[in-house]
Amino acid sequence: MLEDLVRRAAEELRLREQAIDEVMARARRARVQSKQAIQQIHVGAMDEAQLKLGEVAEILRAMEELIAERAELGCFDAVKAALQEYSEARILHGVVSSGTLPTPEEVGVSIDTYILGLGDVPGELRRQFLDALRLGDLETAEDRLDTMEGIYLGLVSMEEGPLLKGLRRKMDIARGVIERTRSELTAEVGRRRLSESVKRLSEKLG
Repeated sequence: MLEDLVRRAAEELRLREQAIDEVMARARRARVQSKQAIQQIHVGAMDEAQLKLGEVAEILRAMEELIAERAELGCFDAVKAALQEYSEARILHGVVSSGTLPTPEEVGVSIDTYILGLGDVPGELRRQFLDALRLGDLETAEDRLDTMEGIYLGLVSMEEGPLLKGLRRKMDIARGVIERTRSELTAEVGRRRLSESVKRLSEKLG
């Protein structure tokens, strides 16, 4: 009887290790491809990013099927990170492509995962802001800053309720990013006004 129990335990552990390896592999692939999608968004390859996100969704579906059989696998940090990265990429794609935030249902993740992914979006929008500023596109730069501030204010309103683990740090980072971004926009607007004033004066004196 003891031998049977030992055999059963060994087989269960083997299957568990196999499931862990499969889930971790999918989580790593999903996270890497979500990051690739974010990079595609930043260079304006929106269709390619959409296709990449579709591939990630398939990877995550396969991963979640394994988790459904072994719920404890869903507690791994790598799994949570993959889902958050995917959420971040989907939200960023929505903001850049249509100016709207997709819902958690549209992304296909839990509200907790969605919020934690949302907390990282201001950092990516800062890159969008800097690219627009470098190109002289103040309208887009201002829009990105407005969206960053809107996301931050929305997250701040959650302080009245239980705070998700890790969200406080994301909010602190977002606040610092927004303050730097606002300062840079103010400086650029001031520089442009000064440049225009000098140009007008030169034309009068010329």
